[in-house]
Amino acid sequence: MWQPDQVEFHPHARLRMAERRISENQVLHTLNEPDRRYPSYDGRTVAERDTMPGNILRVIYVERLQGVLVLSVIRIAPKRT
Repeated sequence: MWQPDQVEFHPHARLRMAERRISENQVLHTLNEPDRRYPSYDGRTVAERDTMPGNILRVIYVERLQGVLVLSVIRIAPKRT
C-alpha cells in the first residue's frame, strides 16, 4: 500500500485535481484499492475506482523506486441527458 509520503503529484495532476475537486485522499484510495488496474503506454499504469453509480475516478501514474508519480487524474461521470 502506498503511503502519502510515497506519492508525488506532477503539476498537471495537481491542476486537474483542483479543476475537478479531487482530493489527495481520493487519489491515494484509488491507488491503494482500485476496482481496476491496467497498463497504459510508456510504462504508465491506470488505476480506476468506482466512486458511485456511473462515476469513475481514473489515476494515471508511473511507479518509481520509492513510490509513485501521479501524472493525471480524471473523473468520469455519466452523460447528462
